[in-house]
Amino acid sequence: MFYDNGHVHIEDEDQCMTCENFNKGVACPLIQALGLGFVSFEEHLLVTSCGFFKKFERHLKVVSTKEVAKKET
Repeated sequence: MFYDNGHVHIEDEDQCMTCENFNKGVACPLIQALGLGFVSFEEHLLVTSCGFFKKFERHLKVVSTKEVAKKET
């Protein structure tokens, strides 16, 4: 994670990528505080043990084109 020119950037190795708060449209208190300027940091920060973290799990399954066509009718 890093801050540049008024923007908070989240990187792939940050814990945020698998957090429920981040996937809900940036409902994360840490990112909100950084974005509003209440908290700041000078260098790159790797987020690995955030106190606001809630595991976000995607549950995807492969469906056949027959199932898709069936739902459309």
